Amino acid sequence: MIRSTLHNHTTLCDGRSTPEAMVRAAVAAGFSDLGFSAHSPAPFDAGSLRSEAAYRETLLALRQKYAGVIRIAIGMEQDFLAPVARRADYDFLIGSVHFLRVDGAHHAVDWDKERFGALLQAVGGPLAAVRAYYASVVDMVRTQRPDVVGHFDLIVKFNAEGRFFEEDAAYRRIALEALDAVIESGCVPELNASGFRWRGRPNPDGFLLRRLREKNRLLTLQADCHDAGDLLRFLPEGAEALRQAGFRSALQWIGGAWQEVGL
Repeated sequence: MIRSTLHNHTTLCDGRSTPEAMVRAAVAAGFSDLGFSAHSPAPFDAGSLRSEAAYRETLLALRQKYAGVIRIAIGMEQDFLAPVARRADYDFLIGSVHFLRVDGAHHAVDWDKERFGALLQAVGGPLAAVRAYYASVVDMVRTQRPDVVGHFDLIVKFNAEGRFFEEDAAYRRIALEALDAVIESGCVPELNASGFRWRGRPNPDGFLLRRLREKNRLLTLQADCHDAGDLLRFLPEGAEALRQAGFRSALQWIGGAWQEVGL
């Protein structure tokens, strides 16, 4: 049973529902806990948070209003290139790589197909982009150590049916080496169910889930929700993907700590 999710966005960044609408949806779904994870402020990201202080103030007010009904965790989806001002201000951090910096310019990994194509060209082709992306993920977990690693293989978001590059042995080798660094870091990888929307399978992909299972590393199941009506969207499919990879449980953030909960 899903009692808690952390990866949730609202109108304070690029989401479509207000924070209170998300809280009400979580209460209706029977959640005990709900986390908020706005995109960390970044001048190169139009969908990012504008003010950390206003964000915290809004969520602290909701925490007080709904005390005794649901626990609210105040987090941030911290882009690798835009760390928060003070980590101690947050209950958790989701670390993600949404941009690659090339010659001083920021190129989006996941904005749209056109900008992704421009990124590939700027970096020097698909294989160079894959290497740069996963090198950033490794650098992130080693230097910033977020609590959660967001959509580990986001680089394949627009690559359904090999649209931009082949996810061949060379690609898999690079991805697996980076995943091993995530495992060694102790950061919790998420199964980001929004991947089902874009390519019919989650992030991370099946071969990566199997490596995590081999290494006995549990994931946390997240919807990457941007609308209160989608709070649980694709989570049943995500849970089934975990079961297919051999998992019988996942991690949920309950009462301010990770708890292992059966699938």
